[in-house]
Amino acid sequence: MPVVAHPGPSAPAPPAVRLEVPETWAAEPADDALLRTAGSGTDAPVEVVVRHRAIDPTASADAVLERLAASAGGPGAEVEDPFLVEIGGREWAARNVSWDEAGSPVVEVHLVTALAATDAAARLLHVTGRVAGSGLDADYDQLQQVLETLVVEEAGA
Repeated sequence: MPVVAHPGPSAPAPPAVRLEVPETWAAEPADDALLRTAGSGTDAPVEVVVRHRAIDPTASADAVLERLAASAGGPGAEVEDPFLVEIGGREWAARNVSWDEAGSPVVEVHLVTALAATDAAARLLHVTGRVAGSGLDADYDQLQQVLETLVVEEAGA
């Protein structure tokens, strides 16, 4: 009888991840994510969520980013063109998504980077940053400062 395990070829262990956040921010229970943190924004919390994804080895990071961004915000969301950004010496594919939620503007930035793959799975990190409310511009600047501190440490890298 075959044995399956975690970590294993189709369910690899996630890398270590860290962010530098303002003193007023706190780590929150991560639920199904690797890391979840938030701090006070002008009207609503500024949030960052980091997820590890093991996907079909034929899937591309760009295709995953497109799917994730398209599903954010629901009908009427505006998905901006993709762009590349370097953070912590690593290239990230990125897209901003904006929409109105209960009459208040929301912007999410989705970042995806490829990790070392196995024969059975491609691996990605997906980071979502979220700001909302009337202080969107100032809160986005704070979010961007936090995201720029993102460090990924892959075992054996």
